[in-house]
Amino acid sequence: MATPHTPPSQKSQLPPPDTAPIARHTSQSDYRTGDLKLGREAVLADLGRYLQVPFISLAKCVGSMPSPQRLQDMRDDLIQREILTDNDPKWKAFIRPANLKRSEEKTFEPLKEIISGILNQVPDCGVSYESNPNEIPISERHNTSRPDGYLVRANDRTAPRMHWFDIGVPFEFKKERDARAVQDNEHKIIWSLHNIMREDPCRRFAFGITIEDTQLRLWLSNRGFLAVTEPIDCFEDIDRVISLFHALGSASASTSLKGLGWDPTVERIHVGEKTQYKFTVGNEVFTTTRELATYGVDSMVGRGTRVYAATDAKGETVAIKDSWREIDRQSEGEIVEKILASCEKKLGAEDFADAKRHFVGVRLWKDVTIDDASDETVNPVAGDKHDGTWKWKPIDFGPILSERLHLSATGDVPDSGKLSAVLPAQLGIVGRKETRIPQRIHARIVFHDVGVTVKDLVSLADTLSCLSGGLKGLYYLHKAGWIHRDFSVGNVNWVGGIGKLGDFEYAKEINSNISHDVRTGTMHFMAIEVEHQQYLFQPLVPPPTYGDTDVPSPPPFRMNFLHDIESVWWAYAWIFFYHTDTITANSNDSFDVDAQLRQHQLAFPGAIGQTTRRDFFTRIQRLQSTCKSILSDRCFKVCDNLALFAYTLQASYLKAEADHPLIVLDDSLREDMHAKAAEYLDYAQKEAGDIKLCRLFNLLKQKRPREEGETSPTPDNAGKR
Repeated sequence: MATPHTPPSQKSQLPPPDTAPIARHTSQSDYRTGDLKLGREAVLADLGRYLQVPFISLAKCVGSMPSPQRLQDMRDDLIQREILTDNDPKWKAFIRPANLKRSEEKTFEPLKEIISGILNQVPDCGVSYESNPNEIPISERHNTSRPDGYLVRANDRTAPRMHWFDIGVPFEFKKERDARAVQDNEHKIIWSLHNIMREDPCRRFAFGITIEDTQLRLWLSNRGFLAVTEPIDCFEDIDRVISLFHALGSASASTSLKGLGWDPTVERIHVGEKTQYKFTVGNEVFTTTRELATYGVDSMVGRGTRVYAATDAKGETVAIKDSWREIDRQSEGEIVEKILASCEKKLGAEDFADAKRHFVGVRLWKDVTIDDASDETVNPVAGDKHDGTWKWKPIDFGPILSERLHLSATGDVPDSGKLSAVLPAQLGIVGRKETRIPQRIHARIVFHDVGVTVKDLVSLADTLSCLSGGLKGLYYLHKAGWIHRDFSVGNVNWVGGIGKLGDFEYAKEINSNISHDVRTGTMHFMAIEVEHQQYLFQPLVPPPTYGDTDVPSPPPFRMNFLHDIESVWWAYAWIFFYHTDTITANSNDSFDVDAQLRQHQLAFPGAIGQTTRRDFFTRIQRLQSTCKSILSDRCFKVCDNLALFAYTLQASYLKAEADHPLIVLDDSLREDMHAKAAEYLDYAQKEAGDIKLCRLFNLLKQKRPREEGETSPTPDNAGKR
């Protein structure tokens, strides 16, 4: 039965186009070098913008503001303690920074007395202020920066060395307020907030404060957006300063410090020298044993996905995923439930049973609740009209070389020797007009299956068999009328000798009219048409004749099952261009690892719109020649059908798009393409023999690859992405 996609006559009936993917700079090598400057650039480029709101709009989201009488009492107390002057109140020891010639550390030192004086008046305050920390906070991510000051959990104040886990609110100071000073402070506070959010599974959001001369701004980082207030004058607006720190102190009054962004449904525990976490999901508690995937937290805005292997109260092993989905999007658990319902309806009993074997099994899912309310990112302008009081502002992430590199430790930051490559444009992120604030909801899902992903397997035969299992899962998904839209080597798991397809967050029915805001795509494995958001294999047709006004509009681009199968092809190619076999790696033959790495970078550039990636897929003869000349003989013998696989895909695209703008995706095309793709992978799996894989980057680091017959214990971080 044909499934045509063609534009109806009425424009209002057109289905929305699929969302354009965005490549993440924090997934690129620059971010992962450990170079503080390159890391910052990647974070800023991913953000692209922040939300500027009135001071009171964000301050009221912090905690309870003092009543007028309470504010007067607090002011009187500060006067009595000689922190404020009596008449026309001014800070007594805090002189305007621009008037001083001493260092910034000395200039802002009086803030400790001011902030402490305010916090001391807050009942059950759970934080204290520390300025000019001498040591770099302990970091799980080898971060070598430190803020100029911070509010720290009071019970950790006497710790021998502070950890980023314990920092409640970071501060950055500048004596000047010129553009350079403002930008430098922005870059540093954003990095501190980013580091808090990526380091700590217990954090839901984080506040920060910057001061340039007398201009104080409050910042908020959550998984929906980054926000900052318009500045207030901390010398003239005394009452707002007192109210702000009263609110921060009040937000810390609970034992869980949930008001400052800590998550009361996650508990950090220490088992020997190992840090583990207890996640509450509904009425159950699961204790993590190791990380499976935490790269999702590298982007400040997004799902912030963390995946762990864990055990339940009875010791049964599970996988738990913690993430933040768009507030108008269904949970992954609901999507899987609908997929299974479609499979049961459209597949026979035998196929349905096999489909469930090739999908990662879901045990339960729940949205996180705190104080009986759904845990959602805050909307600082809720109820306000979009009348210009809040607006999106682009981040200026041009290179500015600070005189002090965010107080980094000397010698601890690798010198890149160069500025990062020019950062790509933000694909319209800043330019689009929005009338609402992006919001996300906190969710958790628990899976029965815990395995090792395709990218982490060592045996080539197992790797290919796992990939084949993922393709089988896609087949049943497609047959049931769904597409996956995010197939990669990170979401097919090897469980008990079966490849299981997972990560259904972006899956949707093929004929769905639902569209969503900008989403992240797994760039390396994205189909070429998806990357370019247009059909590329349509036939050549003559242009309209002179005066012909009846020109049909092209249909909006939409993903289909061929794009999912092309993602499998890219995973197949990645396996061989990212690795070589260990015999070749250990031999003294003239294997050119640099040449293969260069080709890998051309095929997998990690950026949108690179012609080298498109050419790699579409130029069949060149692809065959490249495989033969670049790959080791043992690897090429296994994947010598890679070019044929690409050719077959392109032939299928040409068939589907032959009558463009009508896109015909019939059952016979689906069955034929899946059958041929399965045949190619099965052939490779049989040819793989006992080949073991060695990552090319390990060779560059001169690490000894594993010998063919060598076995070793599974490392603690096996399966970590």
